[in-house]
Amino acid sequence: MKHTFLGTGTSHGVPMIGCSCAVCTSTDPRNYRRRSSIYVVTENKHLVFDTPPDFRDQALSFGVGRVDAVFLTHPHADHIYGFDDVRRFSTMQKQHIPVYGQPRTIKQMRKKFDYVDRPSYGFESVPRVKFTDMTEPVSVGNARITPLPVSHGNDPVYGFLIEGDSRRMAYIPDCNGIPETTFRQLQQLDVMILDGLRPKPHPTHFSISECIEQLQKIGAKKSYLTHITHDSDHEQLQKQIGNDITVPWDGLEVAL
Repeated sequence: MKHTFLGTGTSHGVPMIGCSCAVCTSTDPRNYRRRSSIYVVTENKHLVFDTPPDFRDQALSFGVGRVDAVFLTHPHADHIYGFDDVRRFSTMQKQHIPVYGQPRTIKQMRKKFDYVDRPSYGFESVPRVKFTDMTEPVSVGNARITPLPVSHGNDPVYGFLIEGDSRRMAYIPDCNGIPETTFRQLQQLDVMILDGLRPKPHPTHFSISECIEQLQKIGAKKSYLTHITHDSDHEQLQKQIGNDITVPWDGLEVAL
């Protein structure tokens, strides 16, 4: 199993439009943060988790050459509005690509991208996908993906447990509460990636200190935070939290 951080930033991305703070104007490429997404290759299957507005740039920058399935955490703009670029993969692969999410997410996808299901378009004109309500684990080849219900403010959203190649990793990019039923599934992980938005508290996201507390409780072999704002400089944040937890950057590839 290997995974690539396609994006590690919050909804505005970093640099943020109209901001001249030290992080937004930094020359450290690790401070350039696209909207959050990951690319996982396991059991010879290529999985994308969220298609943010930066998805085309992410695919070109970090070598996303195939997509066997897409998993969506929730239908907020910063997690879905690069979805149309999935059509390049369905065109190249000459097949419909399954797209999974909780029922409310799939309902919103059908509404926001209503042209996908119209038969009048040619095959290459729209993403050719199979929208699928996900309420239980699904298999993509020999890989197994389990939905992880979590709280994002008042919204119930998903994270995902990904199992393959005798490895286990979990990805929860938007979250401020983990129910006990989900927490019990986050045991004996090789990798845990969790929302750690900013130093100050936020009503719908874990703060960095809250994220660290949760990561320490989970105790994965490798722990990462993501969905990071311009409030944190990469190098300074890494020094602050120590070496047990990694501050990732866009394009970081981790092989397990």
